[in-house]
Amino acid sequence: MDILEMMPADIPAVVNMAQILYREDDAPMLAKEFEEIVRSETDAVYVARQGETYVGFIHMALRYEYVEGAGEPPVAYMEGIYVDPDFRQQQIARELSRQGEKWAKEKGCTQVASDAEIDNTVSQAFHQKIGFKEVNRLVCFLKDIGDDPL
Repeated sequence: MDILEMMPADIPAVVNMAQILYREDDAPMLAKEFEEIVRSETDAVYVARQGETYVGFIHMALRYEYVEGAGEPPVAYMEGIYVDPDFRQQQIARELSRQGEKWAKEKGCTQVASDAEIDNTVSQAFHQKIGFKEVNRLVCFLKDIGDDPL
């Protein structure tokens, strides 16, 4: 297995995987985002391949704003990580995470942050398994405002 920095030719495969991870996002929007990431100094995507088969990716970004539980910025943020179900339990996510941490250190970061949805216990277990500690739980709310007064 190889872990490589995403190149323009990798974008279609990464988009396919990202559509599984980010169920609501459409392919053209994701393709545009990944095209921007290829040129970015503050984001990076690494792909995992076995031969010519794409089996996973990680998206890392630098955050300069406040990150829950973190110290001084910049903080590297694991924006997303995905491994094809047929290739899970083979340490691929761990290797992608290591590459993300290496990138973070090269960018001057001393911490990596991430998040998981409150009901995504698989993601929470993965984060804990690779050394993340939970720093907070958050429930987000949204209210449409209209003609109804409080």
